[in-house]
Amino acid sequence: MPRHFISYSAVDAADFALRLAHELVEGPPHLRVWLDRRDMKPGLDWDEQISQAIKKCASLLFVMSRDSVTPGSVCKREWTLALKHNKPVIPLLFHREAELPFLLEPRQYIDFSMDFAAGLKRLRSHLVWLASPAGVLQTLKDRLADATRNLSRMPEEDRPPALEEIAELRKKIAQQEALVGDSTVMNVYRPSPRPREDSEDSPAAPPPPRSGAPPAAAWDPAQLEKVSRELAVYIGPMARILVGRAAGQASSLGALYEALAAEIDSPGDRQKFLASRPR
Repeated sequence: MPRHFISYSAVDAADFALRLAHELVEGPPHLRVWLDRRDMKPGLDWDEQISQAIKKCASLLFVMSRDSVTPGSVCKREWTLALKHNKPVIPLLFHREAELPFLLEPRQYIDFSMDFAAGLKRLRSHLVWLASPAGVLQTLKDRLADATRNLSRMPEEDRPPALEEIAELRKKIAQQEALVGDSTVMNVYRPSPRPREDSEDSPAAPPPPRSGAPPAAAWDPAQLEKVSRELAVYIGPMARILVGRAAGQASSLGALYEALAAEIDSPGDRQKFLASRPR
């Protein structure tokens, strides 16, 4: 399961980044993060580890401090790489006076500068929403805004591939808008209500089957609820979202378990989860 990469300046936001990582991991919901001070492996290339973590991340959480928004900050290299690899970049305002970099301006930051608890609650809700069809749609729209803005600064000879990318993004946005508005897809799996503090989030819904894929099974909600509980033992509350997404593509219960097992990092836990499927 991908992690959320925390990009911060060690000059003035190290303690904040550590606290943020701890709170997100502890939950609820339990969210996986990548933070250099927790996850860097000794003896291996520092830059390569950071680069790979960004390329594989679910999103990049950019901590906006006085130092991190300066042109020479290492954070600029990190969020620029995230944009290059089409990763959602979520700005987090730590210092009130820190200004959002120009290339990230279409994005709305989450304010931690006055109230950490309020910012954390909003961030958790946003990260859960990000995995939903509506969240995927917003990510595509952010990518289109970036591509359109960059186009105006490109030399004429570099524009053809950029225009192709913009056309492809518009096509994907139209497809995703149809998915978000398709009530038959959105209701394939409706999980039980969340606790009050998460009530503002819409539950994630599964995407439609890929072209050429077998039709999705007609699922019994009680059966999917059971699978969610079994998966939650290994990955926490995010299990509900993953089950909802996988249910839209799997053609059998066995296929559903196989797809979900891939979200479990530990080979041993993966086998335990697969062993729990009905025979």
